[in-house]
Amino acid sequence: MKFYCTNCMLKFNWDQVSSAFWTRYPNPFSRHVLSEDIISRSLVGNKLVTKKLTTKTNSVPRWAERFVSSKVACIVEESVVDPEAKTLTTYTRNITFTKLMVVEEKCVYSVHPTNKEWTTCQRQSWVSSGVFGFARAIERFGIERYKSNAPKAIKGLNFILDKLHIPERPPRALPIPVPQMS
Repeated sequence: MKFYCTNCMLKFNWDQVSSAFWTRYPNPFSRHVLSEDIISRSLVGNKLVTKKLTTKTNSVPRWAERFVSSKVACIVEESVVDPEAKTLTTYTRNITFTKLMVVEEKCVYSVHPTNKEWTTCQRQSWVSSGVFGFARAIERFGIERYKSNAPKAIKGLNFILDKLHIPERPPRALPIPVPQMS
Protein backbone atom coordinates (compact mmCIF):
# COMPACT_ATOMS: atom_id res chain seq x y z
CA MET A 1 0.00 0.00 0.00
CA LYS A 2 1.19 3.51 -0.87
CA PHE A 3 0.18 6.59 1.12
CA TYR A 4 0.24 10.27 0.16
CA CYS A 5 -0.74 13.35 2.14
CA THR A 6 -0.87 17.00 1.18
CA ASN A 7 -2.42 20.23 2.39
CA CYS A 8 -3.71 23.13 0.37
CA MET A 9 -5.25 26.48 1.09
CA LEU A 10 -8.28 28.10 -0.48
CA LYS A 11 -8.54 31.88 -0.12
CA PHE A 12 -12.26 31.69 0.58
CA ASN A 13 -14.01 31.20 3.89
CA TRP A 14 -15.35 27.83 4.99
CA ASP A 15 -19.00 28.74 4.31
CA GLN A 16 -18.14 29.65 0.71
CA VAL A 17 -16.07 26.50 0.17
CA SER A 18 -18.58 24.13 1.74
CA SER A 19 -21.39 25.53 -0.41
CA ALA A 20 -19.34 25.66 -3.65
CA PHE A 21 -18.20 22.07 -3.12
CA TRP A 22 -21.61 20.81 -4.31
CA THR A 23 -21.38 22.64 -7.63
CA ARG A 24 -17.73 21.99 -8.47
CA TYR A 25 -18.57 20.09 -11.67
CA PRO A 26 -18.43 20.89 -14.49
CA ASN A 27 -15.28 22.98 -14.59
CA PRO A 28 -12.44 23.23 -17.11
CA PHE A 29 -10.02 21.30 -14.86
CA SER A 30 -12.30 18.27 -14.46
CA ARG A 31 -13.43 17.46 -17.98
CA HIS A 32 -12.96 13.77 -17.15
CA VAL A 33 -15.98 13.83 -14.80
CA LEU A 34 -18.94 12.48 -16.74
CA SER A 35 -21.73 12.51 -14.15
CA GLU A 36 -22.64 12.83 -10.48
CA ASP A 37 -25.68 11.32 -8.83
CA ILE A 38 -26.74 11.61 -5.22
CA ILE A 39 -27.54 8.18 -3.82
CA SER A 40 -28.64 9.38 -0.38
CA ARG A 41 -28.68 12.48 1.76
CA SER A 42 -29.80 12.81 5.37
CA LEU A 43 -29.38 14.80 8.54
CA VAL A 44 -27.73 12.90 11.36
CA GLY A 45 -28.07 15.20 14.33
CA ASN A 46 -26.96 18.51 12.87
CA LYS A 47 -24.61 16.94 10.28
CA LEU A 48 -25.44 16.59 6.60
CA VAL A 49 -24.43 13.12 5.38
CA THR A 50 -24.37 12.51 1.62
CA LYS A 51 -23.46 9.52 -0.53
CA LYS A 52 -22.77 10.19 -4.19
CA LEU A 53 -21.86 8.16 -7.27
CA THR A 54 -19.53 9.83 -9.77
CA THR A 55 -18.49 8.45 -13.13
CA LYS A 56 -15.17 9.51 -14.57
CA THR A 57 -13.00 8.64 -17.50
CA ASN A 58 -9.24 8.68 -17.62
CA SER A 59 -6.67 7.45 -20.05
CA VAL A 60 -5.38 4.01 -19.21
CA PRO A 61 -1.68 3.26 -19.68
CA ARG A 62 -0.96 0.62 -22.28
CA TRP A 63 0.17 -1.95 -19.69
CA ALA A 64 -3.20 -1.65 -17.87
CA GLU A 65 -5.35 -2.29 -20.95
CA ARG A 66 -5.19 -6.05 -20.36
CA PHE A 67 -6.66 -5.60 -16.85
CA VAL A 68 -9.58 -3.26 -17.63
CA SER A 69 -12.34 -3.47 -20.19
CA SER A 70 -13.56 0.13 -20.00
CA LYS A 71 -12.14 3.60 -19.51
CA VAL A 72 -15.09 4.68 -17.35
CA ALA A 73 -14.66 4.36 -13.59
CA CYS A 74 -17.30 4.64 -10.88
CA ILE A 75 -16.41 6.41 -7.66
CA VAL A 76 -18.38 6.51 -4.40
CA GLU A 77 -18.03 9.66 -2.33
CA GLU A 78 -19.39 9.88 1.19
CA SER A 79 -19.32 13.28 2.85
CA VAL A 80 -20.15 14.75 6.23
CA VAL A 81 -20.75 18.47 6.70
CA ASP A 82 -20.49 19.58 10.31
CA PRO A 83 -21.59 23.24 10.51
CA GLU A 84 -20.73 23.55 14.22
CA ALA A 85 -17.15 22.29 13.88
CA LYS A 86 -16.97 23.92 10.42
CA THR A 87 -15.62 20.82 8.73
CA LEU A 88 -16.49 19.12 5.47
CA THR A 89 -15.03 15.62 5.37
CA THR A 90 -15.14 13.46 2.25
CA TYR A 91 -14.29 9.78 1.85
CA THR A 92 -13.87 8.62 -1.74
CA ARG A 93 -13.11 5.20 -3.23
CA ASN A 94 -13.32 3.53 -6.60
CA ILE A 95 -15.80 0.67 -7.00
CA THR A 96 -14.64 -0.37 -10.47
CA PHE A 97 -11.27 -1.89 -11.36
CA THR A 98 -10.77 -2.94 -7.72
CA LYS A 99 -9.00 -6.14 -8.78
CA LEU A 100 -6.35 -3.95 -10.35
CA MET A 101 -6.14 -1.10 -7.83
CA VAL A 102 -8.10 0.51 -5.00
CA VAL A 103 -7.73 4.24 -4.48
CA GLU A 104 -9.14 5.69 -1.26
CA GLU A 105 -9.10 9.35 -0.35
CA LYS A 106 -10.03 11.40 2.69
CA CYS A 107 -10.28 15.18 2.48
CA VAL A 108 -11.00 17.47 5.41
CA TYR A 109 -11.92 21.06 4.61
CA SER A 110 -11.74 23.26 7.71
CA VAL A 111 -11.19 26.86 8.76
CA HIS A 112 -7.57 27.87 8.22
CA PRO A 113 -5.80 27.93 11.62
CA THR A 114 -4.33 31.43 11.24
CA ASN A 115 -6.82 33.17 8.92
CA LYS A 116 -10.53 32.48 9.47
CA GLU A 117 -11.33 33.97 6.05
CA TRP A 118 -9.53 31.07 4.37
CA THR A 119 -10.07 27.32 4.25
CA THR A 120 -7.52 24.56 4.46
CA CYS A 121 -7.87 21.12 2.90
CA GLN A 122 -5.93 18.15 4.22
CA ARG A 123 -5.92 15.45 1.55
CA GLN A 124 -4.84 11.86 2.28
CA SER A 125 -4.84 8.97 -0.17
CA TRP A 126 -4.11 5.28 -0.05
CA VAL A 127 -3.47 3.14 -3.12
CA SER A 128 -3.35 -0.64 -2.92
CA SER A 129 -3.17 -3.46 -5.43
CA GLY A 130 -3.43 -7.20 -5.11
CA VAL A 131 -2.02 -8.07 -8.54
CA PHE A 132 0.63 -10.67 -7.82
CA GLY A 133 4.06 -9.62 -9.00
CA PHE A 134 2.93 -6.16 -10.12
CA ALA A 135 1.34 -4.69 -6.99
CA ARG A 136 4.20 -2.33 -6.12
CA ALA A 137 4.46 -0.96 -9.66
CA ILE A 138 0.68 -0.50 -9.88
CA GLU A 139 0.58 1.24 -6.49
CA ARG A 140 3.45 3.53 -7.52
CA PHE A 141 1.60 4.38 -10.75
CA GLY A 142 -1.61 5.04 -8.80
CA ILE A 143 0.04 7.42 -6.35
CA GLU A 144 1.84 9.29 -9.15
CA ARG A 145 -1.44 9.64 -11.09
CA TYR A 146 -3.15 10.83 -7.90
CA LYS A 147 -0.40 13.39 -7.25
CA SER A 148 -0.77 14.81 -10.76
CA ASN A 149 -4.58 14.98 -10.55
CA ALA A 150 -4.97 16.40 -7.02
CA PRO A 151 -3.86 19.96 -7.96
CA LYS A 152 -6.37 19.94 -10.85
CA ALA A 153 -9.19 19.18 -8.39
CA ILE A 154 -8.23 22.21 -6.29
CA LYS A 155 -7.91 24.39 -9.40
CA GLY A 156 -11.39 23.28 -10.42
CA LEU A 157 -12.84 24.12 -7.00
CA ASN A 158 -11.05 27.50 -7.07
CA PHE A 159 -12.50 28.13 -10.54
CA ILE A 160 -16.02 27.59 -9.18
CA LEU A 161 -15.31 29.70 -6.08
CA ASP A 162 -14.03 32.55 -8.26
CA LYS A 163 -17.11 32.29 -10.46
CA LEU A 164 -19.47 32.35 -7.47
CA HIS A 165 -17.78 34.86 -5.21
CA ILE A 166 -15.60 37.23 -7.22
CA PRO A 167 -17.64 39.79 -9.15
CA GLU A 168 -16.99 39.98 -12.84
CA ARG A 169 -14.90 42.86 -13.99
CA PRO A 170 -16.78 45.45 -16.04
CA PRO A 171 -15.83 45.37 -19.70
CA ARG A 172 -12.79 47.45 -20.44
CA ALA A 173 -13.70 50.70 -22.16
CA LEU A 174 -12.56 50.79 -25.74
CA PRO A 175 -11.05 54.02 -26.98
CA ILE A 176 -13.54 56.09 -28.92
CA PRO A 177 -12.12 57.11 -32.28
CA VAL A 178 -11.93 60.85 -32.73
CA PRO A 179 -12.88 61.96 -36.22
CA GLN A 180 -10.04 63.57 -38.12
CA MET A 181 -10.65 67.01 -39.62
CA SER A 182 -9.27 67.45 -43.12
